[in-house]
Amino acid sequence: MDSTTSGRRSLPKFLSGLLLLLGVWALKTKGVFLLLFEKVRILFVNPFEGFGAAQYAVAGGSFVVTIAAYTTQWPLAVVIGFVVITLIHEVGHAIAIRAKGLRAGFMVFIPFVGGAVTLKGQPRTAYDDAIIGLAGPFAGTLASLACLQIYKWIHDPLWLLIAFLGFGLNLINLLPIGMLDGGRISAAITKWMWVFGGAALVYKVWDQPNPLTILILVLAAFQVYASLDREQTDAHFYEVTVMQRTAIAVLYFSLVIFLGHQTYMTLDRLDLLRQ
Repeated sequence: MDSTTSGRRSLPKFLSGLLLLLGVWALKTKGVFLLLFEKVRILFVNPFEGFGAAQYAVAGGSFVVTIAAYTTQWPLAVVIGFVVITLIHEVGHAIAIRAKGLRAGFMVFIPFVGGAVTLKGQPRTAYDDAIIGLAGPFAGTLASLACLQIYKWIHDPLWLLIAFLGFGLNLINLLPIGMLDGGRISAAITKWMWVFGGAALVYKVWDQPNPLTILILVLAAFQVYASLDREQTDAHFYEVTVMQRTAIAVLYFSLVIFLGHQTYMTLDRLDLLRQ
């Protein structure tokens, strides 16, 4: 019997043993599979479940108004692309909201500010709130990457500009400031991040004061106050395990770094095209 024949006969035994080992491992780590199932389930929820005529009217009306307002500054094609990315960002929040057993209340778009999704009910923990917060920038990043890929296919600078605006929008939303997604996410990592975000916002208001930044500062301060008050009345909300805290931190900082890189690279490409 040569070594080749021996190897062929031993291969089925090896595969059988490997399958048995994987089966035992699967039984011991069924929690991992349940977790994966929970993550996959998010793809099959209806983010607009429970929406009625009023919710669709507010979402659709504010969507059209936002497009009309932006066309005073940018070409219509760029505006539509940018607002659609904003829509996808908000739908990402809505999907995570529904996956967590909650329902979205209203989806509204605000010219020169962005968009927002309200909740019917509150997340059970800061970890759930962070997942909802991450879902928006993640969905928006995918939409921006799609625009970047279209640019690579057809070489139309319009798509590159839309991708740049999308990356920038989602990056700004990750700032650790109360009312932004980053404020919600950082609560599950460490609330000390609010100090850095707040300091940057205060400096921005002091250096270049305008009504919008002042409003954001006031809302952010209120959000921090409400969060600190909730910590006194509902301490369970901020009970986040080390593994959950680590996972949120890895996802958050990875997304920040990736979006920062993509924003810089698309801006650099736009500068080269202008030359």
